[in-house]
Amino acid sequence: MHQQYSIYLFLPFIISFLAFIVSLISLWKNYFTKFNPLCTTGDLSFRIYPIKSGPEKWYLPSYIIAVSITNKGNAMPGKVLGLRIVLSFPKLSIPDNREIFYPKWEIDYNKFKQKAKYRFNWIDEAVINDWMPFVVLPKMTVTKHLIFESRWEEPVIQDEILIKLEMFLDSKKNWVEIERWKTSLTPHYWSELVNRGTSFRIPPVESIRQESHLSPPDLHKYTGTTEPIPKGVNFEPSCLDYSESPEKGT
Repeated sequence: MHQQYSIYLFLPFIISFLAFIVSLISLWKNYFTKFNPLCTTGDLSFRIYPIKSGPEKWYLPSYIIAVSITNKGNAMPGKVLGLRIVLSFPKLSIPDNREIFYPKWEIDYNKFKQKAKYRFNWIDEAVINDWMPFVVLPKMTVTKHLIFESRWEEPVIQDEILIKLEMFLDSKKNWVEIERWKTSLTPHYWSELVNRGTSFRIPPVESIRQESHLSPPDLHKYTGTTEPIPKGVNFEPSCLDYSESPEKGT
């Protein structure tokens, strides 16, 4: 009986102590936890701009990517001090080879994609700012379209290229990988990129592969009708004639 009475006597103190511990944990989580962002990216777009100046010629490889960074913490803002793309060529016999691309500009992607082939046009019209570190406030998401560039003096032809996106945070003080892609640069791709001004998109290694939207592929052969379809009444043409549409930049 005495032992049971003692338990009831100390029960309020035990509850108060547990509440104090929970408050400390909540305080630490809300005000003192380090910036631990959640990052998402998409496809990596790649272009090559050939440049000539007198007898000199070189190439500007350009990677375009959208990055979304969410501060899932409650109170502490976070600083993104750096972003970079790191290329490596696994099939080279040179160990630990790598090439680093740093961000050059933040762009308005809608304006950029209209003039992407014409470098000097989109630099004038689509560039928002030169790259600079930025802050992500608590429970906020920052999305940026960034261009990473370097300079190649001669063609880079490789059957396998590994591309990593890394971020440098003030809370971690080191580079952290947030996404990776795999691709190749064959002579055919090189020619398309340089001579025709095309681009290609590279999906992330861990991205979900889209399945065929029809199964079987000729499904629509069996979903139609043998009966004539009523023409109805059209007051103006309803079809789109792409041959009459003005050509837009790629």
